[in-house]
Amino acid sequence: MKRYYFFLIILLIFSSLRAQTPEEFSDFLDEINGDSLRETVADLQNFETRFCLREGGNKEVAEYIVQRLENYGVNAEIDSFFVQDGYFWLSGDFNSWFYNVKGTLAPAQSSDSIVIIGAHADAIATDANYNLLPLCPGADDNASGVAVMIEMARIIHQFNLLPKHHIHFMAYDAEEIGLVGAYHDAEARVNNQEKVVVMLNNDMVSYQPDDDWKLTFHWYDNAQDISQKAVEVCETYTDITPVIPVGEDNDLRQNSDSYAYDQNGFKTVFAIENTFSAYYHTENDSVQWNNAEFHEHVARYNFAMLFNYGFANLQTLSLNDYASSVSVLVYPNPANESATIQLYLPEQTDINTVITDMSGKTVWKYDNKSCAAGIFYIHLDCQNFANGIYFCKIFSNNRNETIKLIINH
Repeated sequence: MKRYYFFLIILLIFSSLRAQTPEEFSDFLDEINGDSLRETVADLQNFETRFCLREGGNKEVAEYIVQRLENYGVNAEIDSFFVQDGYFWLSGDFNSWFYNVKGTLAPAQSSDSIVIIGAHADAIATDANYNLLPLCPGADDNASGVAVMIEMARIIHQFNLLPKHHIHFMAYDAEEIGLVGAYHDAEARVNNQEKVVVMLNNDMVSYQPDDDWKLTFHWYDNAQDISQKAVEVCETYTDITPVIPVGEDNDLRQNSDSYAYDQNGFKTVFAIENTFSAYYHTENDSVQWNNAEFHEHVARYNFAMLFNYGFANLQTLSLNDYASSVSVLVYPNPANESATIQLYLPEQTDINTVITDMSGKTVWKYDNKSCAAGIFYIHLDCQNFANGIYFCKIFSNNRNETIKLIINH
C-alpha cells in the first residue's frame, strides 16, 4: 500500500508540472508589457513621496505592493521592523518603523531553496544644496525596479507556472539611508539558515537613450558565475547590450540592496541602467522620462534569469537549439535529505527511472509508460539512502542516460 501511495505522489507531481516548450517560453517573454510596467511606476509615483523617514513612513506604499502581489496569487505580507538610535547624514538621528514587503510563491514539490527577486521601494529627492524635498516621485529610482518585480508575478500567474524552488518577491524599505531594509532581511535569512540560490536586484532600470540600450551588471566576488549567466541571458533574450564593469567601475555594487546579501554570504547580481538618469534623486524623476521599451527588455532579462534559477535550466530549454534526446539533471548533487531529477523529453517517450548503488543493486525504481514532451521533475526522498555513490539511470525508447548521484547526510 505504501508503494502505491508513493507512486501516486510521483504521478501527481508529473501532472502538476506542465511541460514547457521553447515556443511557450517565447510566449512568456512576449507577454511582458511595457505599458504594464509604466502603470506600476505611475502608481508608485502618485504617492508623491516615498522617503522612508517621512511622517508615517512607507506603510501605505508597502500595503499597495502587497495588494498587487496578492492579485497575482503571491502570498504577500509586510515585514515591519523598528530601528532605534539610527542616523542619516541628511536628517540626523532617528527612531523609526520601516516596512519591507515579502511575497512568497511556493514550489510544486518539496524544496528548501529560495530564489529572490527584489528592489527598493523607497525614494529620496534633494535640491542642489542637499536639502530634502517634499516631492519625491522616484520613478526611475526605484519604482522601475519594483515594477519589474511585480511584472514577474503577473506573468507567472498568467501562465500558471509552478516553480521548482520558493520564489520570494522582495520590496525593501530604507535603501536610500543605508540599505536598512535589505540588511534586515539578509541577516534574518542567515539566522534562519535559509538556502538562497540567487538574489536578483534591480535598481534604476528604466532610463536609457533610444540609441544606446545597455544594462550594467555589477558583480560580487562569490557570484561571478551569476553575473556571467546574466550576460548570457541578456544577450540571448533581449535587445540590450550587457556591460560588466571592471576595477573601480564596479564600486557601485556597494550602493544597492544586493550588497547586503553579498555581505551575508549570498550570491547576487545587481542590474542598473548604463546611462545614468539625469533626474537622479530630484523632484523631476518622473515616469515621463522612462524608456518603456528598454524597461520591458530589462523585465525580459529578469524573467529569463528567474526561470533559469527558479523553474527550469535554460540550457535544456533553448529557443535556438532544443535537445534532440532525453537529458537528465540531478540537483543538489551531492544531496542530503532530498534531490530532484529533472528530465527533458524531446517528444512523447516511454521512460523508466532506476537508481542503483555501486554494486549495481536497484535501490529505487519508477516506471512510467508514456510521458509527454517537455521538462519534468521527480522529487527523490534521500533520507533512507545510506551515504555513498549512486547511479541514476533513465531508460527511454530512443536513448539511455546515466548520471552519478552522491548522498552525503
